[in-house]
Parts: sequence; structure tokens; C-alpha cells
Amino acid sequence: MKHVLARYCRATAIFLFICMVAMAAIMNSLVVTRYFFSYSPSWTEEVTRYLMVWMVMLGAATLALFDDHITLYLFREKMGHRARLVHGIVVRAIVLAVAALTAWTGYVFAFSMWNILAPGSGLSMTLPTLAVPVSMTLIAIFAIIRILGDVRELAGGGPPELPEQSDIMDGSFKPADPE
Repeated sequence: MKHVLARYCRATAIFLFICMVAMAAIMNSLVVTRYFFSYSPSWTEEVTRYLMVWMVMLGAATLALFDDHITLYLFREKMGHRARLVHGIVVRAIVLAVAALTAWTGYVFAFSMWNILAPGSGLSMTLPTLAVPVSMTLIAIFAIIRILGDVRELAGGGPPELPEQSDIMDGSFKPADPE
């Protein structure tokens, strides 16, 4: 499981890097064509916007894997270990329910957009709208993995084997652990 999740994180990081380079190249071409030719291709802003949506949604899924979304730690830090595990299960169950519902309705919506084309690029609007349900599916899967890990740990087993966040990304919203 750890290796599969690490591969997902690496593939996502590569995809996000490619999206960022593509966005930079597209926006640079927009500036050049606007400055030198007084012409702005209409598809450039659409495509960069769609790439940004994909980047944000896949990044959100990766943060869900590491349980690293912005959180209020004020009360969590006051809880004991078992209470933190129960709290985590409850919070992740809510996340799972919302993600599953959003994924389901998102897929229905995205595939209903198949015949609608973006005005500038001519791309099917299914492509940008699929970012939300794909991300929510990943968030739901990661919530299940984290819930199962918490239940296992609550039952006396060890913590789940997940890739280390520091191996994948260099920052975290979590407070530093006291030494």
C-alpha cells in the first residue's frame, strides 16, 4: 500500500509540474503574441484556468492523503491519543460522506457536459469539470485508508504504513511536533 501511494504522489507531482510548465509557456506565448502581434488567442486563458483547476483539485487530494489540510489544532492537541484517533475517525467519516456525494454528483454533471464546448479552445467541458469528481474520489479513497488505519491503531495495532510526507513535499500545515 505504501509503495502504491508513493507512486501516486510522485505521478501527481510530475503531472502538477507539467501543468505548471504548460501554464507558464501558454501565458508567456499570450504575452508575446499580445505585445508583438496585438493578438490574444482566446484559448490561452481558458486552458490555463482548466490546468489550474486540475492542479488545485489533485493537490487537495494529496493533502487529504497526508491529513494535512488547514485544521484548527487548538482542541486536538489537548486530547489524549485514543481521543485523537476517535476524533480522526469521525472527521474522516464526514469527509468520506461529503467526498462520495460530491464525486457522484460531479461525475453525473461532468458527463452531462460532454456536448458543451468551451468557446475559445473548443474543448469539451467534461475535461475541466472532471477535476472535481476525480479529486473527490481520491479523497474518499484516502479517507477510507486513514479510517482503517485509525481503527487498526485504536484496536491495538500499529499506525498505518503510509509514505512520509517529507519524501513527497517540503511543507506542511501541521504544527511542529514538540521535541
